[in-house]
Amino acid sequence: MFFRIFNNLRHKPLTAFIIYTLITCYLLTTSGCQTTTTTRYPAEYLKTQKQLTDITHIILKDGTYMNLEDKEVFYMAKYRDTSNVLVFLTNDTVRADENGKKIMKIKKTESYLPLDRIQEIYITKTEIDAGNTILLTLGIVLGVFVLILIIAAASVSHTHSCPYIYSFDGTKYIYDAEPLGGVICEGLMRTDYSRLEHLAPDTQGKFKLLIRNENDEQQFLDEIKLLSVKHDKGSFVTPNPEGEFFEYKNVNPPVSVTDESGKDITKFLSEKDDIKWQTDLQSAALSVPNSGKHTLKFKFKKPDGAKSALIFFNGGTALWGSGMVKSMLELRGDKVDDWYKSVNEGGEEFLKLYSFMEREELFFLKVNLLENGKYTVKTYIPGGGPKVDEDKIIRLPLENVSGEYIEFTLNPPAGYWKIDQIGMIFDYEIAGKENIQTINASFGKDQDGNDITSSLSKKDKDYYRMPLVGNKSDLYFDVPAGFDRTKNEIFLKTTGWYEVNIDKTKPEQMDLISEIMSTPGKIIDYSMSLYNLKLKELTEAQNRETSR
Repeated sequence: MFFRIFNNLRHKPLTAFIIYTLITCYLLTTSGCQTTTTTRYPAEYLKTQKQLTDITHIILKDGTYMNLEDKEVFYMAKYRDTSNVLVFLTNDTVRADENGKKIMKIKKTESYLPLDRIQEIYITKTEIDAGNTILLTLGIVLGVFVLILIIAAASVSHTHSCPYIYSFDGTKYIYDAEPLGGVICEGLMRTDYSRLEHLAPDTQGKFKLLIRNENDEQQFLDEIKLLSVKHDKGSFVTPNPEGEFFEYKNVNPPVSVTDESGKDITKFLSEKDDIKWQTDLQSAALSVPNSGKHTLKFKFKKPDGAKSALIFFNGGTALWGSGMVKSMLELRGDKVDDWYKSVNEGGEEFLKLYSFMEREELFFLKVNLLENGKYTVKTYIPGGGPKVDEDKIIRLPLENVSGEYIEFTLNPPAGYWKIDQIGMIFDYEIAGKENIQTINASFGKDQDGNDITSSLSKKDKDYYRMPLVGNKSDLYFDVPAGFDRTKNEIFLKTTGWYEVNIDKTKPEQMDLISEIMSTPGKIIDYSMSLYNLKLKELTEAQNRETSR
């Protein structure tokens, strides 16, 4: 019946209209409103997936990088004489001789890798905001009435910590920044500076950003601006947490890095290559010291006469450590709002939290510098992320360092940190104000079309609020005249905070909270107990699925 109606001569104009509309929508959805996100997951994630797609590469526990873009990938609980493996199928073109003729054939090559050798997997996904694209198209062709009908049919629910920032690179939006990690209440509000590697001008001379709330939390953004930092061609620019920008040409790698067992882990930390050092949580009971903290010893060659240096750091909070923020808040249950109030007012709970964070190093790492035979805390490295790791610069005084080497230790708690690169910069300049241009948003709108430009124009606590998962906004910035990407770096300046959604009806677990806050290392014990419980539940679910 459907096709009879469409073949009826009277309906030919309608048929042509629908075909035109569908083709237009298809073209727009394949070339327009796209976002590309690369996310890393721990190896255990594979056990939860019956079918794997879009895996681009994996990192092994020995630091080996494996590109999987040309392979079919399968997780198998049982495979040959082993269990829990990743199976790879590769299509290879081979020459074959059939009846005296040379022909080309496709041969499938199979290989596998035990899961316990894998540290992380990386999955890249491209999403199309089909709802908005189709609405745009039909709005032009159909008018307001049909728009209302299509809104109901084409609305998309996004289910994908901090706001997620997507930069428009000229053709699509790419996940580029994740500021304000760990800023869980207004009393902790801060300003972050995030490098936007993928941002490029569009054809209308605009920089475009897409901001989304993709987590179960309420987000409050006070100010968002772009900073264009001019530098010499061939140089690099990186900020410190205070917003100073440093220009340099080289990052010196460490001579050596060892962990608490004496193992050489230098290759994990010598360059920014997405091969990150972090705790092997599956075997943490055997590999982590009784204190719950690792000991990473760094050694750098010290130039003659050097009195100061910059630590170059790329890393941040590990996925498990980020999840523990919510776990800790959940312990406060029906008293969490009282706790927020005390922290926001700088009261007793704020002081307790500061002391706790300084002691446990969950989201701030102490740099213990060797001076005259003794290690002294000289500075701190802040965390961030967990999905996007930012470059950070940390000042390090060297006046009391004697000898030909600079040596310091870091003590990251198990499961809370991942580190890609740590290096030293000795030759640098501080970017002057004349080289830093602030770019205010020329226009911004939320998902409902409301103008949000003024809410994000300055730090005044007139917040742009994103209270629901799926809330999003578009920001547009005028590209400065004569902008040259080879001589200008673009940074996002973001001020704000967020509140994690938790169940506030459960009673506060005061005894456990007091023990964690007052006992050194207790938070690591508690964290590992939760991890082992999750791992046990995952294994049991996997066994039930396998036995079916």
